[in-house]
Amino acid sequence: MKRAIKFKLKNGKVVTIRRVRGTDYDDMMKFFDKIVRDPSVKYTSQYPGQPKKDKESSVAMYDNPNNLFLGAWDGDKLIGESTITRIAPDNPKMRGLTGETGSLILDKYTSNGLGGKLKTLVEKWARENGVHKLYAEVFHKNIRSLNNLMKHGYQIVGIKHDAAIVDNEWMHIYILEKILEK
Repeated sequence: MKRAIKFKLKNGKVVTIRRVRGTDYDDMMKFFDKIVRDPSVKYTSQYPGQPKKDKESSVAMYDNPNNLFLGAWDGDKLIGESTITRIAPDNPKMRGLTGETGSLILDKYTSNGLGGKLKTLVEKWARENGVHKLYAEVFHKNIRSLNNLMKHGYQIVGIKHDAAIVDNEWMHIYILEKILEK
């Protein structure tokens, strides 16, 4: 994605979507702090007290051309993000043909079309950059994320049983994949 776009949510609010860069490190850290306090994202890999990623490695990750980090801003507040990380781009057999993807959106901004728009932009970038397959891992109780992924053509291809504990309950992780058509 080369430039920022304006996107109108179903509720009429307009947000800006653009690529996250290393200079957005502070915004990303504030966003993750909000996410871990948001009860709607209880079934993600984010958790309260999670150590912050160091700035140097985060900046390198955001600026790496094998990754795409998209951010959605409401004014100057980051309210959602969606990512794709190419798996083994330097391996001659794998060649980065598979990408791991994920999204986080503050509850106040969900169910307004933002998740679908971010997913569409990530998939467009993936196709343009030679990615053949996307995959995601989602807790089995994260119904909103599961429904969104399946609505966009992802299929459950596996389960990691008893992979995590949330609120003293074992969680399974569904593995979802989508083959991208050219």
